[in-house]
Amino acid sequence: MKNVLIVMMMLISAVLKAQDSGEFIVPFSNPSGAMKLVVDIKTGSIKVKGTARKDVLVKYSSEKDDEGDDGHDRDNDRKSNRDGLKKISSGTMNLEASEYQNTVKVTSDNWSAKIEVTVEVPSTINMKVKTYNDGDLDINNVTGIVELINYNGAITATAISGTVVAETYNGDIKIAYDKLTPDTPLSYANYNGDIDLTFPAGLKASFKMKTKQGEIYSAFDAQVQKSNPVTKTESKTGVYKVQIDDWVKVDVNGGGPEISVQTYNGDIYLRKK
Repeated sequence: MKNVLIVMMMLISAVLKAQDSGEFIVPFSNPSGAMKLVVDIKTGSIKVKGTARKDVLVKYSSEKDDEGDDGHDRDNDRKSNRDGLKKISSGTMNLEASEYQNTVKVTSDNWSAKIEVTVEVPSTINMKVKTYNDGDLDINNVTGIVELINYNGAITATAISGTVVAETYNGDIKIAYDKLTPDTPLSYANYNGDIDLTFPAGLKASFKMKTKQGEIYSAFDAQVQKSNPVTKTESKTGVYKVQIDDWVKVDVNGGGPEISVQTYNGDIYLRKK
């Protein structure tokens, strides 16, 4: 019953402080099983690259801003305070990595220090990658279910075989598929920025798209469905309403699973590989 006691669990934690850059490896407890990656940092950029490796390589580096809010160099502003003192640290960076039940998590809860994280993973892996401020997400050569969330920055995913769901507030979204998991609903949304999607030529899908201040372009021979006004009477108030649906609905190659694409201030591009 040794395996029962072990429960195939491994926990590896690396908390890194006061280091500008470095790298470390996190092994999976079962490299032949289904694997997952979770990356969640508060400020900075994340790059994930699928490779032939069986573990996770994490490279990290801090990005420091030497300018003050008023545009003056901080060394000049604080020079009088530093006279006679020797610098022993230029700030702190917090990064933690752990593995449990074949899920590797890489996290940083530091809002003030900008960090760039580059992660190399097995190419066949599911993942959820998130950053909040002042950084971009870049994913390459991954087969699996991918969820990407960015609040202020761009999202790019290339050489994808599987599915990607992407959401950001300020920034372009660019996704390019080599292969797409069939019969899977997908969604892409932002507020400010273009959404640029490349699909295999044989894609069968029903697009539901919306842009308030932009245009929609397609390389596919798309059949646009007409949206008729919808009328209804509210049961409690008796108010009669007429509502016009502002979604553009398009069937590609006869239609299929729904793909939702929406932006407020940007264009939408549907490209054919």
